[in-house]
Amino acid sequence: MEALLPEWMPNIHPLIIHFPIALWAVALLFDVVFVIKKSTWTRNGAMSLYALAAVSAFAAYLSGDQAIDMVSVPFQGEVTASQHSDWGHYTLYFFAGYAVLRGFLYWKSLDTKKLMAIGLLILGLVGMGMVAKTADLGGKLVYKYGAGTKK
Repeated sequence: MEALLPEWMPNIHPLIIHFPIALWAVALLFDVVFVIKKSTWTRNGAMSLYALAAVSAFAAYLSGDQAIDMVSVPFQGEVTASQHSDWGHYTLYFFAGYAVLRGFLYWKSLDTKKLMAIGLLILGLVGMGMVAKTADLGGKLVYKYGAGTKK
């Protein structure tokens, strides 16, 4: 896989990680629209996007697991690398659990009830907060400690 990447990019993780972030954010927008004005396409779209976000989060996690072995992390950044990995785990598990919950509620048509839709939106925002924490730690690894950059 490394042969397909530009010489300045040590691994594929930076390319993959943006998919679950974008998919989750757009799914949240669909949820907001659904809460305001119920429509089938926003309900179907949100369900699909959350499922795709969970799958892409798994790919991001796997690529991150591979990436940490391919880059040099200075001693001062080891704690941040560990925290980033931990938050990556938490976020992946949350995404997967949320997608399963959404799928079940979608299948039973329970997600169409106003209070349930609002609750799911709030849970979706929690997931976005987890993404933000994970991304903050990842950014710190790159921009503060230089992980994955050529020095």
